[in-house]
Amino acid sequence: MRKIIFLDFDGVLHPDGVGLFSRLPLLESFLSRMPEAEIVVSSTWREDHTLDELRQFFSPELRQRISGVTPSLDDGYELGGRQKEIQSYLDARNLDHDACNWIALDDIALFFEEAWPNLVLTDSSKGFTEQEGEKLLEWYNRS
Repeated sequence: MRKIIFLDFDGVLHPDGVGLFSRLPLLESFLSRMPEAEIVVSSTWREDHTLDELRQFFSPELRQRISGVTPSLDDGYELGGRQKEIQSYLDARNLDHDACNWIALDDIALFFEEAWPNLVLTDSSKGFTEQEGEKLLEWYNRS
């Protein structure tokens, strides 16, 4: 079964407006313990950068695990919008619950349905922390 992490950047890989990619080393340390998890970029950065450019932000060991980007939908910034973009990505690849287990790492709860179980929410003022890393590991180990 495929395991996919849908990854936002701002508010996750760095606190909003502070220390660009400052939390990436911590995320990569957790990802190294999840060797079968692939990464799909759901961040708005996908609108201004190619997939190859996005891969360059990561260590060489992780670049090949970044398998794609979600589509940008007109309602992507609305309530549940990022979730719709993720679902569109999955649908386009015929990845249902039997073929794929996924989780989103994001800092904006409104982009997802309320209490969405596939969301690990970060505090945008802190970015990714050990606490979110432990939640990712828990997801990975039970899926």
